[in-house]
Amino acid sequence: MRITGLPAHAMPDAMTSQSSRGAMIDEMLAIEASQVTTAKGKKDQTVAKKNGFATLDSLLGKLQASADDMKLPSGFRKLTVESSNPEILTGEITGPIEIGSHTLEIASMPRSQKALAMGFPDRDKTPVGFGFMNVISGDQSHEIVVEPNETLNDVARRINDTVGGVRATIVNTGSKDDPYRLMVSAMSPGADARVEIDPDTTFMDFGDKVSGQDLTGKFEGVDFRRNGSQIDELVDGLTLRAGKSAPGQEITVNVKHDVEKTAGSIKEFVSQYNGVHQFAKGTVAQENPTDAPVAIVGDSAVRQVNRSLQNALMSSNLADVGITTNAKTGELRLDEGKLKEALSNNYDGVMKIFASTEEGPGLASRLSDTIKAMKDRASGGLGGRLLGLEQRIRNQDLDIQKKEQRLAERRTQLEKRLGNLDARMAGLESQGQFLSSRFATANQ
Repeated sequence: MRITGLPAHAMPDAMTSQSSRGAMIDEMLAIEASQVTTAKGKKDQTVAKKNGFATLDSLLGKLQASADDMKLPSGFRKLTVESSNPEILTGEITGPIEIGSHTLEIASMPRSQKALAMGFPDRDKTPVGFGFMNVISGDQSHEIVVEPNETLNDVARRINDTVGGVRATIVNTGSKDDPYRLMVSAMSPGADARVEIDPDTTFMDFGDKVSGQDLTGKFEGVDFRRNGSQIDELVDGLTLRAGKSAPGQEITVNVKHDVEKTAGSIKEFVSQYNGVHQFAKGTVAQENPTDAPVAIVGDSAVRQVNRSLQNALMSSNLADVGITTNAKTGELRLDEGKLKEALSNNYDGVMKIFASTEEGPGLASRLSDTIKAMKDRASGGLGGRLLGLEQRIRNQDLDIQKKEQRLAERRTQLEKRLGNLDARMAGLESQGQFLSSRFATANQ
């Protein structure tokens, strides 16, 4: 007997084991299974290439962001504030501002208004009397009810829970007699932030008071005042902070170019450029093997990226500011000392190399536009390559899915046919045993 569709060596015995049947099916489906394996291998290669281009795209994005930070004078120019006496006065840039020098004098520091009650021997045992207390904070009046047997702690807690804009605290003066006193302070400094207390029917007497006062001083010889230590709007884009008063002492505040910070931005730009170049050349190992640049080394799109970046640099006088190209590797080399010297001697000249001015676009702007064009999914070489690889992966997934489905269907068919064959063989064997038994009986 021969089973159609099965090779002669695949004819099973009646008692074929499940494991033997599975091995037989695997052998019969080896060609189809190898097709699935081959398809998956091709997809892995495509994914590795896509991941390589995606990493390159990300590195270019970082380089573009670094260039964007410097492509306009407002972004390139980094300023700092230098005070002739930081203990008295400091400052920071908070908006658009021009470089220059300013002279100030801090005559008095701001102070909060305070009211201090008479002394008591303790803070939590001796009653302070009972009745009513009127606390005025700013323009608001608050009536505080003092219950019998309440202590300084109780009154301070009630004021803090009831009156906004003030803070009640217990002060230990260290005096031998009645050292504990209740102090009620305006939470905001300045002459306009006031606090007043009428003890009314209690035993508390707030006879000692400290008047609030504003910060006062002179700016370029002109009097000014503020209700706090922060000084805004004297100079547009500049916020000053007073640390202490120094009547009669002039403090000079200089707004100047920040050479260190600017050099740091240019150093970061060079580092990002070299990162792209090294990855594209395959000289940087990645943590994730699927991101390995070796998958895209030599690709025409990668070569175009390097050429485009190099072309964007060619018309810039980078050597004048300490940036040169390594002839062997193509990477940029930065002489920080020469860069800082150039910034110190001719800050605006260095800025014109990178930032766009009325004289024309700078290096940072040209490079940013170049990267944007390369990354464009519709027309860019890198963006188009990524789009194509993503579509190829989707097609490969569909192909693998079809091959796996066809393999599974073939396996099911073979398992069913072999199962039916086993059943038939078992039936024939049973009939043979029956006939043998009948013949043996007849011959006796």
